[in-house]
Amino acid sequence: MSGAFSLSVQDALSTLFYGGSANVSWEQALDGLDETQARAVPAGLPHSVADLVAHVGFWQAYLLGVFRGEDPAWVESAAEGWPGSEQGEWEALQLRFFRDMDALAAYAQDEAFMLQHDPEGRFRTVPLTSFAGHGLYHLGQVVTVRQLLGAWPPPGGGDTW
Repeated sequence: MSGAFSLSVQDALSTLFYGGSANVSWEQALDGLDETQARAVPAGLPHSVADLVAHVGFWQAYLLGVFRGEDPAWVESAAEGWPGSEQGEWEALQLRFFRDMDALAAYAQDEAFMLQHDPEGRFRTVPLTSFAGHGLYHLGQVVTVRQLLGAWPPPGGGDTW
């Protein structure tokens, strides 16, 4: 990866953490939600917006820990990757979520880092792309939850794709 091509790949990858160019952004998807709306679980669905943000945030923090050499423990069950959050913590949850999103996007912009191999011998591009895709999957769920709650579009507007 080098030159203009790598820069465009790095830009594309880092943009995916925010929602990419074909989706609403995470910022738009969370805009205007208060604590009550963020914690509401629509009938028939298993998670609230806050649950989804906490889940994606959990995995963002995990990947950042790996990148920082902290060797975080892998979860033994899927349920461990759904930590939930405490009542009254919605604003703090969002702040951590966006802070870690910015950190992952910065890693994606670092060409030297992207050329390194992870412990499994893959270029760092592989887990970054996988985790960006994971976030996009759950971003779509956030929009669906908001639609079912009657809280869509957000105050600043937003596409319904």
